Amino acid sequence: MPRKVAGLFLLFIILVAPVVPGRAEQKLFELTAATANHPDELEAVVLTEFKRLVEERSKGLLKVTVHPSGILGSDEQLIKGLQRGTVDLITCASFKYADYVPEFAVLDLPFLYFSTEHLRTVLEGELGRTLTAKAQESRGDYILGYMTDGPVNIVSNKALVYLSQGKGLRFRTMLLPSHRQTWETLGILPVTLAFSELKIGLQVGIVDAVETNFIDYKRMRVYDTARFILQSEHYFPLSLLMLSKAAWNRIPPAYHGLIQECAWEAIQYGSNELIWRNKETAREMTEKYGVLITGLNLAEKKTNYQKLTGYQEKTFKSYGLSEAWQELKTTYQEYEKQLTAELERVNQTQNE
Repeated sequence: MPRKVAGLFLLFIILVAPVVPGRAEQKLFELTAATANHPDELEAVVLTEFKRLVEERSKGLLKVTVHPSGILGSDEQLIKGLQRGTVDLITCASFKYADYVPEFAVLDLPFLYFSTEHLRTVLEGELGRTLTAKAQESRGDYILGYMTDGPVNIVSNKALVYLSQGKGLRFRTMLLPSHRQTWETLGILPVTLAFSELKIGLQVGIVDAVETNFIDYKRMRVYDTARFILQSEHYFPLSLLMLSKAAWNRIPPAYHGLIQECAWEAIQYGSNELIWRNKETAREMTEKYGVLITGLNLAEKKTNYQKLTGYQEKTFKSYGLSEAWQELKTTYQEYEKQLTAELERVNQTQNE
């Protein structure tokens, strides 16, 4: 009798154990993550934080190996690697991904976002959702989030109080058609120049002004040549955090929510950290190196918006993103109204 009971118990274990929740998920799942960016740059910071969060919260059942600094290739090679299975998780610049999913080109329109807060609102809204769906439909890629280390500004070797003073200036900008069209509309001459040549370009007079954030401005020692910055915040470089379809399907569904949660938190952490570093660098530039930073006033911001909104709307509609454009336009105006009201309150307080 004891042998019979023991036999039945063993049979129960064999039949039931495989379907007990969580048993099949005790297997270690490994993800190969890569970025073309260096360890101290936004994209690598996000991947490193993502690795920490995922491994900690999965109790080691999910392992992420991060390869920074282009070890596994450039943005273009990593995008292709998602399809080929040579990498599971990557970051890449949004304008480079637009070569594969054209709708992403709208993200890089200059003067599109009123502020960092507006950018986040847009990416969490219709535009972000639509582009995420487009990536999955077109290539099967899973967009886990959008990240930025903050806006770029205009650096020049002579003071610019207003952007309108820049008419006729030779301005180093990105090669994107949307950027050239934007600056030509504002009366500024776009010039082709490698990013690594910003400083020498200013020194020898190839260009009169360039665009960069405060961290790169310091790293490249551009302040040796140009100490005037118009804080235009006209362009927010964006990068994507993406998981391949094969990796998503390989990971047990029970962990999908965890992956998305950790990705969101890692992006928030990385973006906030780098935006803070940029602000601290700006303070250091003024205090230590005598750099003059001038904010772009609201009146001129409104003027630029009026000049460019027609082209921006046309671009959105050409990609079938009319609904996303309407939401972006509405939220832009809301942020503009909030700042206008805030400035009016400040003026009233000062006059009392």
